[in-house]
Amino acid sequence: MIEVVALATDEYIASIPALAGLLVDAVAGGASVNFVANVTAEEAATWWRERIPLVADGTISAFVARRDGDVVGSTLVIRSRNQNSPHRAEIGKVLVHRSVRRRGIGRQLMDAAEALARADGRWMLMLDTQAGSDADSFYRSLGWNAFGTMPNHAYTAAGVLAPTTFFWKDLR
Repeated sequence: MIEVVALATDEYIASIPALAGLLVDAVAGGASVNFVANVTAEEAATWWRERIPLVADGTISAFVARRDGDVVGSTLVIRSRNQNSPHRAEIGKVLVHRSVRRRGIGRQLMDAAEALARADGRWMLMLDTQAGSDADSFYRSLGWNAFGTMPNHAYTAAGVLAPTTFFWKDLR
């Protein structure tokens, strides 16, 4: 059974080693998620640790999916801090461990993130992903709208420049 939970700051900090492992697994599986091949657990943990102040101040809400207590998925809701966009948030780090993909965990994470955003008054959501990837198809299947593709936006895990597609979703 999968449990999706929002993490309080102390739970987030305690989960960083597992989140780092999840990120390393995603990159090893070819996901384009800010890192390239051979990212270390320490590099990944540093990325997660750098967000602790934003989790603590409520800018970021972190969700994890757990199976038998083990973290097998994650996503972030990153609230805009700008005065002119209190209605907006970004979705980030939607990761599902390769060993449990295609079981609806990504959908559960996205449902939880969207429910929190809605409850928070954040009805305009954005995200981006590598164009043509499995994630691209996944977001489209959840009703996200592509609004542009930028060529050569980011390196893939294999170190090759690839396009990124940007998406939006109106939760109203």
